Amino acid sequence: MVNIKDIKMLLKETAFFNALPEHYLELLCGCGQLVHVKAGDFMLREGEEANSLYLIRKGEVGIESRIPGGMLTVAKVSNNGVVGYSWLFPPYKNTFDARALTDIAAIQFDGRCLRAKAESDHELGYLLMKRFAEILLKTMQSTRRQILDIYGS
Repeated sequence: MVNIKDIKMLLKETAFFNALPEHYLELLCGCGQLVHVKAGDFMLREGEEANSLYLIRKGEVGIESRIPGGMLTVAKVSNNGVVGYSWLFPPYKNTFDARALTDIAAIQFDGRCLRAKAESDHELGYLLMKRFAEILLKTMQSTRRQILDIYGS
């Protein structure tokens, strides 16, 4: 069985979490658990209550959106990437599907637990918000490039 110290060591190995002060890593570990997801299984479903954040340790996740006639993979997230931001923003509903494209090893964080810790310690909330804002900005820039590739000519 994996304990909090093991999760803390895994968090220190990732760019997203490694610069956080030690005491914040300890707090966040209490919200996390190690999970494995089989290829093809959904981790998040669009429109469902958003209460999970995943730090992908191994594998690849497709971020998908429903379009007429099927699904469109809008992004892929792999090792040391994070999946699931909607737990942070009201109304706390997933805005995309996240489906395991390969077998996944991840740390799953309980979004309610993270929100409560961020609300009780605004410095932690600020540090998390900065990290998510950076990821969202990169995602928007990537999406913009994709749109320009498709519609630019």
